Amino acid sequence: MNTVLRLSKGYASQLVYVLLLPMFFFSFCFVYDPFSFQDVYYVGGKSPAFHLVMLSCIMLVTLAITRLIFSALYKHLTFRWWHYAIWCFGEALIISFFFALYTTLFYGGRMPYFTSLPQCIRLSFLTLFYPYIILILLTIIRNNVLDLESKTAGTEDSLVKFYDEHQKLKFTIDPSAIIYISAEINYVKIHYLENERVKEYLLRNSMKSLEPISEGHGLVRCHRSFFVNPRFVKVLSREKDGIIAEFKIDNVAKIPVGKHFFDQLADRL
Repeated sequence: MNTVLRLSKGYASQLVYVLLLPMFFFSFCFVYDPFSFQDVYYVGGKSPAFHLVMLSCIMLVTLAITRLIFSALYKHLTFRWWHYAIWCFGEALIISFFFALYTTLFYGGRMPYFTSLPQCIRLSFLTLFYPYIILILLTIIRNNVLDLESKTAGTEDSLVKFYDEHQKLKFTIDPSAIIYISAEINYVKIHYLENERVKEYLLRNSMKSLEPISEGHGLVRCHRSFFVNPRFVKVLSREKDGIIAEFKIDNVAKIPVGKHFFDQLADRL
């Protein structure tokens, strides 16, 4: 539960929750009539089917908003599995609050809000439990597959596989050919050696996402915006702007070394 959650960034990846959960809720309640749904919601001169459609729409709108917020936060924060479990729990709770408000309004005050709330919590939590678990299990399987791929590439001679923010394989390279990796706003730039020429590859991803695979292949974090391959570093020197790393290869610019990362890089030289 304390491992880092890895999902595709962007709101599009969250649409499966926004669409699938209301569809499952509607189908499950329509077919199985859980907790005597049709008896409870035969109110206001409307059929239970009408109320089921309305509740499904409420769930759809609520999830569209909560998943938009989640998508925005996920781009800037590190989520662990227990964070995500709390988020899903909170989503179901918010849906229950709106269900209870809707129920109270259609009962015209005959069912107070805090009387309908426990029933709505039971309805939403026990109904949504199944699709939440299935979707989370699929995500866990996908994460384990990615972890397995990273571990099999763990030796010096294995290839490094770089994925973009949507977890699509974009670039494969021998780790011994990487000189350093730098941050470029919403991208990272991989500086590498090919046929004794320095080349660059621009990848849409973040330094934080690349940290496990980079450090697993011998690269060292020397600055919040740089990973460096120690085998290419010629010397660390102190200048007026701070500590910098010079490379053994000509025409490769010097890069800064943060004071918090100096010791771990110096130990590798």
